[in-house]
Amino acid sequence: MTYLDILDSDFSDDIFEQLSALDKLCVGADGWSADSFRSEAEKDTGHILYITDSGNVIALLSGYHAVGEGDITSVAVHPEYRRKGLAKKLIEKFENSLPEDTESIFLEVRESNCGAIALYEKCGFEKLSVRKNFYSQPRENAVVMQKKL
Repeated sequence: MTYLDILDSDFSDDIFEQLSALDKLCVGADGWSADSFRSEAEKDTGHILYITDSGNVIALLSGYHAVGEGDITSVAVHPEYRRKGLAKKLIEKFENSLPEDTESIFLEVRESNCGAIALYEKCGFEKLSVRKNFYSQPRENAVVMQKKL
C-alpha cells in the first residue's frame, strides 16, 4: 500500500474521480463529487489525504484548517480494507499536518455509524453535540465530535 498526500505528490484527474467514487461508495448520495475534492485540494488550507493499493484509492480523508481549528469533512475506507488501521493512519497524518496553533479538530458522523464513532473515540475524539437532520438520503442526525490538541 502506498500512503500519499495529494498536496505533496503529483496527481491526475483520475485521482479525483477515484476519491469521489470511494466517498459515494461509503457514504452514499452525500458523497463528494470529483470537483469538490479538486476544489478542496486547491485551497491553501485544504487537506486531501489518501491511501492507494495497486494504484486504486482505498482510503481517504478530506479536511481543512482555519483559525486554530481543524475540521475533518470526510473519511472513507473501501469495505474490503476496513479494520486494518487505515482511517486511524489518515487521522494521525491529518493531525500532524495541522499548524502548531491548532487547538481542536472537529468532525460530524452519522448517529448510526457506531463503528466510526468507536474509531474516533479511540483516536481521542469526544461527543460534543447532535445536529438534527444533518444528513440526507437517508435523513439522519449527526454526532459532532471534538478532539482537543
